[in-house]
Amino acid sequence: MVAICARQSVVVQQVADRLSVAQASTDWRQTLETVCPDIVALASPAVLRTEVVEMAADLGCHLLVEKPLATTASQAGHIYQRVRAVGVKHAYAATHCYNPAYVRLKELIQQGMIGQLQEIVVTMGRRHSTPAIMPWSWMLSLEEGGGILNNAGPHLLGILETISGGQLARVMGQCRVLISQAPVVSGLHDHRDWRQQDGKFNRQNTAALEWRTTDADNAFSALMQWQTNQGEIQTTIVYGWGQPMTGQNNGMYFYGQQGTLSVDRMFCGQGISFQPAGGEQIEVLPLPLRLKDQVPAVGDFIPNRWCALARDFVADIQEKASSNYLTFRDGWRYQVAIEAIRQSPGWTELPL
Repeated sequence: MVAICARQSVVVQQVADRLSVAQASTDWRQTLETVCPDIVALASPAVLRTEVVEMAADLGCHLLVEKPLATTASQAGHIYQRVRAVGVKHAYAATHCYNPAYVRLKELIQQGMIGQLQEIVVTMGRRHSTPAIMPWSWMLSLEEGGGILNNAGPHLLGILETISGGQLARVMGQCRVLISQAPVVSGLHDHRDWRQQDGKFNRQNTAALEWRTTDADNAFSALMQWQTNQGEIQTTIVYGWGQPMTGQNNGMYFYGQQGTLSVDRMFCGQGISFQPAGGEQIEVLPLPLRLKDQVPAVGDFIPNRWCALARDFVADIQEKASSNYLTFRDGWRYQVAIEAIRQSPGWTELPL
């Protein structure tokens, strides 16, 4: 790493010192022009990305960008066409598809363990309680690139595409906004910190703060169809705020002609199980060590999967053997799917 840019000079210098990065700056334009790196890794909120992508691509820099690719499908399409036109390589960081459990599920389905894959059902609730007050962040603003569809949706689509071996063909659904207002809490920079401060925010101690209207989706339901070599696969997804009961799985179910495969915990991907068609016994399947060893071990599962993507991306740039990885084309198509769910007409009333 040769340079790092961020908004606050003190913070970016501290990070640069900790990582031994030579250049720390709050002026990304000047840094890009001066350094002109081989690769630009962009992890800003989606609303701030387009200008950086355009300038980096014009300089010939390859790009690794966080999800979502943009705040709208049209903007995502513009970004994809821009990098495609100049010929730089591009990677899209919906990295949970590197989970060894999902790679194993793909292997088992391809090996015919459940016969032909016919249907997928995804259920996702919250493992922790929802606070009465959630502090405002960009995650609660559609204009800033927030919303659960923008942030969990790309991961989920990348996972399902990896396991099914297909491509998303059709989608419809409905999203729900469950928080209408949120207080602006000074000094809260990481949106995950509110989970550790559950109970500290209430109407009394936030009454004097600035409150902003929120419009980002917090839950959604969707129907999808994946096009595979064996035909179309129907998928049902429910992503909500309900807490699963004790013993209730919170993950994905893959139904085939000869049985069912399931995995618990959506993004952790734990506990692959198999139940043959017509059988009652559920078998917990081991995860081969070779698949775990394929993912770099630098920290917890989030940075490990980022490093796996970076490894494949760099290998591809160097024209070495590499695994397939998600690109801006996927990010653009996922954004089209997200907008289709958000803009769905919703329920159709049946005649009485």
